[in-house]
Amino acid sequence: MSRLRTTLDSVTKAVGSTDLISKFSRLKPGGAAADGAEKALVKAEAVTSNNKAAASAPDTMKEEGSSSNVAKQTMQLFHPTALSSMDETYKTLSHHINSYFGSNPQGEDGNNKQQQSREEDVPPPDPISSAPQRTEQHIPVLSPVAKSDGAPTTSPVPPAPSEKSSPVGNVPPSEASASQSVAQPTPPKKGFTQYLSYPRPSVQAFVGSYIAPLVPKFRGEKDKTSADEQVVDKAAEKAESEENAEKAKQLVIQREKITVRVGVDNRTRALVKRLQKVSDAKLLTTRVEELSYHLLEYPETRGVAIKESALPCLLRLRQGRDLPLQAAVREALALVGYSEPVKGRGIRVLSIDGGGTRGLLALQTLQKLQDMTGKRIHQLFDYICGVSTGAILAFMLGIFQIPLEECEDMYRKLGSDVFNQNVIVGTVKMSWSHAFYDSEIWENILKERMGEMSMIESARDPNCPKVAAVSTIVNRGLPLKAFVFRNYRLMPGVRSHYLGDCKHKMWQAIRASSAAPGYFQEFVLGKDLHQDGGLLINNPTALAIHECKCLWPNTPLQCVLSLGTGRYEAMGKNGTTYTSLKTKLTNVISSATDTEEVHTMLDALLPPDTYFRFNPYITEDVPLNESRREKLNFLKGEGERYLERNEAKLKKAASVLGQEKGAIQRLAEWAKLKADMYEGLPFVSKL
Repeated sequence: MSRLRTTLDSVTKAVGSTDLISKFSRLKPGGAAADGAEKALVKAEAVTSNNKAAASAPDTMKEEGSSSNVAKQTMQLFHPTALSSMDETYKTLSHHINSYFGSNPQGEDGNNKQQQSREEDVPPPDPISSAPQRTEQHIPVLSPVAKSDGAPTTSPVPPAPSEKSSPVGNVPPSEASASQSVAQPTPPKKGFTQYLSYPRPSVQAFVGSYIAPLVPKFRGEKDKTSADEQVVDKAAEKAESEENAEKAKQLVIQREKITVRVGVDNRTRALVKRLQKVSDAKLLTTRVEELSYHLLEYPETRGVAIKESALPCLLRLRQGRDLPLQAAVREALALVGYSEPVKGRGIRVLSIDGGGTRGLLALQTLQKLQDMTGKRIHQLFDYICGVSTGAILAFMLGIFQIPLEECEDMYRKLGSDVFNQNVIVGTVKMSWSHAFYDSEIWENILKERMGEMSMIESARDPNCPKVAAVSTIVNRGLPLKAFVFRNYRLMPGVRSHYLGDCKHKMWQAIRASSAAPGYFQEFVLGKDLHQDGGLLINNPTALAIHECKCLWPNTPLQCVLSLGTGRYEAMGKNGTTYTSLKTKLTNVISSATDTEEVHTMLDALLPPDTYFRFNPYITEDVPLNESRREKLNFLKGEGERYLERNEAKLKKAASVLGQEKGAIQRLAEWAKLKADMYEGLPFVSKL
C-alpha cells in the first residue's frame, strides 16, 4: 500500500500541475477549439454591449464575468479537434478519456458546430428581443464543490439574481429566477481538463478510481511473485547453507586427515629412530615387529620410512645371527617394498592356470622339471602365480614347500573331500545359494590346512619366493577387476596395473581365488565381493610378468614357464541353421576361460628360449569337479603321453632354469647390497 500511495502522489503531482494544463490549452492555438472560444468571447462582448443600456454598471461586470467563464469552460473541454494536427493515437486517447468521464465528444462537437453555424447565419439580435433567448441558452459555469467526504464535485453556479439583470424591468425577480431555473439546460458532462483543473485530492480520486480494478490483480501477482521469490530465496539459502555445511564438513574431515597423517608420519619417524638406538637383539626384534605392524596398517608411510633411512638400518640388522630378528627384518623389508636379488641370471616365473582337479596335469610337468634339474620348485623360481587350482598349487609349492609326491596325494584327497556332494542336495543348494557345493566345508578345510597366517608372514622364510593368487572383484562395476593377493609390497612410487594387498590371510586368498560361479558362493572380503580369478584371467602369465617387472625393474627375464590344465577340442557340427541354448552357454564359458590367446601373444613377444608353455591335449572332456579315481588316473596317463611327445622342449626349459649366476653378476649384487646398507650411491646391475 505504501508503494501504491507513493505512485498516486507522483501521478497527482504530475497531472495536477498548472503547467500541464496550460500545455493542453496551447496545443494548437489556431485550432477549432480556439476559434470557437474566440467567437464565444466576441458574442459575449456583443451581448454585454447591447445590455449596457438596460443594465447598470455592476450588472454589466457580472455579465462580463459570466461570459468569460463560458469562454474559459469552452476552452477547457478536451476535444479531439484540438489535437487534429497530432497522431491518430492521441485522438483515440482523447475519445477514451472523454468516454470514461461520461462526455460525448462527437455530440459536443456536433452541437458546437451547429451552434457556431447558427450564430454565423443569424444577424446580431436586438438587445431587448434577444434577452430571453440569451437566458435560455446560458451555459452555467461548473465549479468544484466539496462533498461531505472531502471529495470535490461540480455543480452549476447560476449568475447572481438581480432586478437589473431582468430583460423586462416589470418582471419580478422571483419570476425571473423561476424562468431561469426552467430554462436552464442540463449541464454538460465532465471533461478531462476539468478534472485536471481540480485540486489534488480530486486528481488522486480519479487515479484511484481509474486503476482500482487493476490493483487487486497487481497485488495478487505481486503477492504471488513475492511468495515465489521467497520460496526461491529460501531454497537458495537452504542450498547455500547445505553447501556451506558440506564444505565445512569436508574441511573438518580434511583437517582431521591432515592431522592424522602428520601424526602417523611422526609415529613412523619415531619407530625408525628407535631402531637406531637399541643394540639388544630381543628388544630390536620387538621394535622391528612394531614397525612392521605400523607399515602393514599404514602402507602410505613407506616413503617416510625410507626417507628416515629405514632400509640401511634393516639391512644391517639382517646381518645379525639372531634368527627371530632376521625373520622380523625380512618381513619389515617386504613391507617397505625391498626385493631380494633373483636366484639365477634373470627372473624365473612360474604361472599355473585354473582348472579344478585337472591341476594334476600341472603337477606332472613340475615333477619332470624337478627330476631334470635336481632342485625343488621353490628353489627354481623367483615368482609363482596361480588362479583357482593354480593358486592352491602355488601356495603348496612356494609357501608351504610341500614335496610334489605329497602334493599329488593331498590334491586327490582335497578333491574327494570338496567335490563329494549328493546330486539332490547340490541341486537344492544351487537353487537358493547359486553354489552346488558347500562353501563352509571348503572354508573349514582351508583354515585347517593353512591356519591363520597372513600372506606377508611368508616373507619371513628366506627361501620363500614371491607368491600371488588372483581373484576377480565383481562389485566395483564393469569391466571386472582382477585382485592380486601378494606376499610382498612394491617400492614407493612403483604402481601395478592390478589391485592387491598383502595383509589378508592365506586361506582367504585361496577361498577368493577359487570361488567359481556355480561351484562355490562368492567370498566377501572387506568391502569387496570376490569370485574365481578365471572369470577374468584364467591364464595369469602376463600378469605375473608385469608384477615381476615391478619388483625387479632392471633385471631381464630368464625363463617364463606357463602350465595349463589340459585342453579338449570337441568336433563341431556342420549345421548352419542355429545353435542350442546349451551350446551358446558352453561357447561363452569356453571363451571366458580360454588360455591359449595369452599363450599366442606371449610366444610372439618374448625372446626365444625364454617362454615355455605346456598344456596337454586330452581326448575326453573331464569336468573341473571330477573326483573319481579312474578319471584322475586317465588324466595322469594323458599328461604322461603329452610330456613324452614334448620331451625336447621340456629339457630345454630345464636347462634354462638351471643356469646359475656368473661371477660378475654376483659382484655387482654384493656392491649394491653394501651401498644400500651404508647409504652409498645406488649401483644398478643391468646384467
